[in-house]
Amino acid sequence: MSLPTVLEKLQIKSEKYFLIQGMPSSIEKPFSKLNYAKNVTPLLRARKIDFALIFAVNVRQLAQIVDEVVPALHENGKFWVAYPKSTSKIYCDLSRDYNWELLTGLGFEQVSQVELDSVWAAIHFSRNGAWEGDLEYTIEEASSAQA
Repeated sequence: MSLPTVLEKLQIKSEKYFLIQGMPSSIEKPFSKLNYAKNVTPLLRARKIDFALIFAVNVRQLAQIVDEVVPALHENGKFWVAYPKSTSKIYCDLSRDYNWELLTGLGFEQVSQVELDSVWAAIHFSRNGAWEGDLEYTIEEASSAQA
């Protein structure tokens, strides 16, 4: 029995509109056969994103990306946040133990976590129905929450 691929770990199935933002070149290979946007575009915003994987190394960067991505995400879209693992040599203020208030404050809850490679891990978030469409959690609040 073979190990699951990155795409299998991320539960990619029949999604049509993909966004993979901030992906480092070291992890591009598993995604080479996917047709995906690297940024939220007006067309993607209108069609709604079915699958989003965003890479972030700090809360401030995550807040800026979330501000763009969440309004464009389909109600039932898959939403993953990738961050450097604590064993990587990349300085990061995100981890699986971070309280993720930035996303839980928007009505998301953690569903699962996977390892993408030796450097990156990702957490799958799902809407729990509480989100009303306003991004009330600002970048400043995100930065102060980490302090």
